[in-house]
Amino acid sequence: MKKLVLKIFGIYFISNSYLYSDTHLFTVENDALASKDDSYYTGGLFYTWMGQDNSGFDFNLMDNLQTNNAISFTHLVFTPKDKDTTTRILNDSPYAGYAKLNFLLYKSSNNYFHEFAMNVGAVGPIVQAKELQSGFHDLIGHSKPAGWDNQLGNQITAGLSYNFAKKTDKINLGKLKFDWTNNVKIDLGNFYSGVMVSSMVRIGSSFPNTFATTGSFMGADESSLLNFQGIKSFNWAVSFGLYANKIANYYIIDESRDQGHTIPKVNYITGEQVAYDIFYDDVQYSFKIKSTYLHNNKAFTSANKQWGGITVIWKF
Repeated sequence: MKKLVLKIFGIYFISNSYLYSDTHLFTVENDALASKDDSYYTGGLFYTWMGQDNSGFDFNLMDNLQTNNAISFTHLVFTPKDKDTTTRILNDSPYAGYAKLNFLLYKSSNNYFHEFAMNVGAVGPIVQAKELQSGFHDLIGHSKPAGWDNQLGNQITAGLSYNFAKKTDKINLGKLKFDWTNNVKIDLGNFYSGVMVSSMVRIGSSFPNTFATTGSFMGADESSLLNFQGIKSFNWAVSFGLYANKIANYYIIDESRDQGHTIPKVNYITGEQVAYDIFYDDVQYSFKIKSTYLHNNKAFTSANKQWGGITVIWKF
């Protein structure tokens, strides 16, 4: 766990010292924030740095649009429901850890953005998910999961993605403000490949000219940093969104099935997200609850998974 913490602080130090950092995001997700079902995707840590407007690399793309570069770090933990069994559980999701670095280029206006990204990462003991979860359980006084010796082995991952979003101008509703954002994202990689579409509405007393989306498939919502400007008085916003993913491959499920697990293949995902944001000065505090329904082509029923997240965005 100490090594992982040092890596996260190392990324933070580099972004501040050498990349002329501007805006930062830190998110903690855990299923304990939204339900008592501590299984499957059980928790995540996300950190994102976004550079100043028009100060980074743009590869001479879409010169009429604002340019932003960003780097994000993702760490995810997966476990079965039964955490007391020491042997491999074939009828449940596997123990697994996943971590990645994502390098992003944005070309944007006030109402839409193009996001181009590439990521490198790994699954397996190398990402130290066992140490992170065990340390967290020690901190909160819970027993350690017993089956981490059966986690998925080491595998290097890589991928590319493209994301496009478009939102309305702010609409005045009396003393409140309203906007609506739609987006589509395409991912290609050996950890995950698929297409995601989502739609999010936001209403509040006031909010920055940012993009409110439901985020990514198992990843940070890096685009929420675009156009972030501080609000000098206390304000709030509530957002609600729906999303759907068509999945071509998903390593956590596919690899465990190859190793003898009898869990069904996931063909698509649907879900909803509710978020509450508080704005003050150059900081945004957010709390979200996300519900995900896992579907396969041979069944009309679906498994449901809920988790919550706490996010802090700050601009220097």
